[in-house]
Amino acid sequence: MAERLRGRAGVEQRRRRLAAEPLCRMCREQGRTTAATVPDHIVALVNGGADDDSNVQCLCDEHHQAKTRADLGHRPLVPIDADGWPTTT
Repeated sequence: MAERLRGRAGVEQRRRRLAAEPLCRMCREQGRTTAATVPDHIVALVNGGADDDSNVQCLCDEHHQAKTRADLGHRPLVPIDADGWPTTT
């Protein structure tokens, strides 16, 4: 697993990456304009990705959470009705 920057070096790296890509990449692909709030590793560090600029995309919090769940192998959340059955919406 790649080593993650911590402390001032990590804060500076985050600031620099968000300044370079201020809009969420996934939202832009969907035709939306949303501010990016999180530098995200395209290939997660836990999955062997590198901590360099070529492996980073800036995302909004919503897309970052969904991508992180997928990176860790979690299934998508399915809404459940009061009767205990999945909703069909």
